[in-house]
Amino acid sequence: MTESAPEVARTSRRSAGWAKVIGAATALGVGATVVYGVVETGSWWLSAIVAVCGALAVLIVWGMMASVAHDAEKTAALEAAGTRVRATVVRAERADDVVHEVVLRIPLPDGSAFDVEHRCSHYSCAAATREAATARPVIVDPATRAWAVVH
Repeated sequence: MTESAPEVARTSRRSAGWAKVIGAATALGVGATVVYGVVETGSWWLSAIVAVCGALAVLIVWGMMASVAHDAEKTAALEAAGTRVRATVVRAERADDVVHEVVLRIPLPDGSAFDVEHRCSHYSCAAATREAATARPVIVDPATRAWAVVH
């Protein structure tokens, strides 16, 4: 049975920086499109539809941008407080054509261990489904049991 330990999606600060650039570029592009649409359309309702769709697109991209930035912060905190260990693969199977489910037993420095389920499409996790006895590198924070697979 797997315990509920928080998995951290490892994200670099560089990825978070590029997400901000893409978010700003999207906001500027959608803003320019909305302004052009409002100026060029002859009807107020078409202008309203263009403006609402543009605002929705910007909100979706900014939500994704905030999520990536949050993941980068959690990754930095885990890297600072965590230790690298080798987690034993308890079970690995293919969930569908893309995603693989890997149950890992993560050891803690005090000698105890806990099991977690990792769902992933990375090629190294796919390789774990083909190999019988294998281990995966993991970063774990012993205090909070937060963990992340190192790909």
